[in-house]
Amino acid sequence: MKHLPIALVYSRLLISAIIIFLAFRDNIFANHIIFVLMLIGLLTDIFDGIIARKLGVSTIKLRELDTKVDRVFWFSILLSLSILEPEAIKNQLTPITILILFEASVYGLSIIRFRKIPSPHNLISKLWGLMVFFAFSEVLLTSSAAIIFDSMIIVGIVSRIDSFLIYSILKKWDHDIPSFHHAIKIRKGEAIKTHSLFNG
Repeated sequence: MKHLPIALVYSRLLISAIIIFLAFRDNIFANHIIFVLMLIGLLTDIFDGIIARKLGVSTIKLRELDTKVDRVFWFSILLSLSILEPEAIKNQLTPITILILFEASVYGLSIIRFRKIPSPHNLISKLWGLMVFFAFSEVLLTSSAAIIFDSMIIVGIVSRIDSFLIYSILKKWDHDIPSFHHAIKIRKGEAIKTHSLFNG
């Protein structure tokens, strides 16, 4: 049972490979199958951390792995969308590029300052994860990237700014920081409150 969280994490790598395979196959049902796989992947992402904390096996190594796999998972879906729905993605190429640059800045800052990849799991990034799901669903099911996608980009940029501030403020690398406000408290040596469902 204690290996279930890591199994859920690695399952997203398998799902990512299947998604990319389906995109290149260009099956008429590919969009709908990828939507279902994306939903399954999202659920594994939600429950791997919850289960790990319940079992007492939530470690820094697991949290970092979760972060790496999440990026592979969502980028594999973005790649599949660019193959299956190129016009929808092309219309959003500039904001997508800006968001990726914000993401890269967080990684760059954490690696330069702490020699470790960022793994803040801040609260707004969890909201962003849900927004990404709905935005990608919009493209898969309607062949368009409109209001939901635009909202996802905005929330994504705000979440990356929050992450950037977290790793600018911390004196030493840490993970599962709810927000930059909590990072300020940590820097001052104050205790912070976290929710067992969201941080561990």
